[in-house]
Amino acid sequence: MSFEDPFARPSGVRGRVAGWLMALSNRKLNAWAVELLAVRPQDHVLEIGFGPGLAVQELAKRVRHGKVLGVDVSPLMVQQASRRNAATVSAGKVALHEGGVSSLPFTAASIDKVLAVNSVQFWPQLDADLHEVLRVLRPGGRLAIVLQPRWAPDTSDVLAVRDDLVAHLRQCGYSHVRGLVNPLQPMPAIAVLGERPAG
Repeated sequence: MSFEDPFARPSGVRGRVAGWLMALSNRKLNAWAVELLAVRPQDHVLEIGFGPGLAVQELAKRVRHGKVLGVDVSPLMVQQASRRNAATVSAGKVALHEGGVSSLPFTAASIDKVLAVNSVQFWPQLDADLHEVLRVLRPGGRLAIVLQPRWAPDTSDVLAVRDDLVAHLRQCGYSHVRGLVNPLQPMPAIAVLGERPAG
């Protein structure tokens, strides 16, 4: 996929349509992703590439005493997600920022859980970006990368993407790395989980 893909940095009319399609088609995927994070009420959770803000909405229901943060490269998605989560944004429970994974606007070891749904394919430099996520995670904190690669020719290609992501997380120093598969349609979804070492 190129950066010209309307889902990479949604803008204009095509971006509005992309946001609507993401909200319509990704509900099951986002619900699975949120469950994988095992969010606790006091957690500070970050979503990278939050799109129209569906997962943010679900996370905010679980984070009663912590905070839900988000970064997205698209000003339009920040606008859409802020509208969808207007009440929790106004209450200071949710804070959404325009920005990318390569330079996260958060202090080191300040985030308990990080989620990325259908966005890792747009990360500019995968290993460097994984190190940046590791920087903001607290020791023992979890990263969940969830992806439904609808462009993949078949299931074997989906599994190859999963295995490649597992290898990258291990190479970048994550612990307890594992890959999962969800038999969604029209193409299975994958999740890769890893943690910042506690030591």
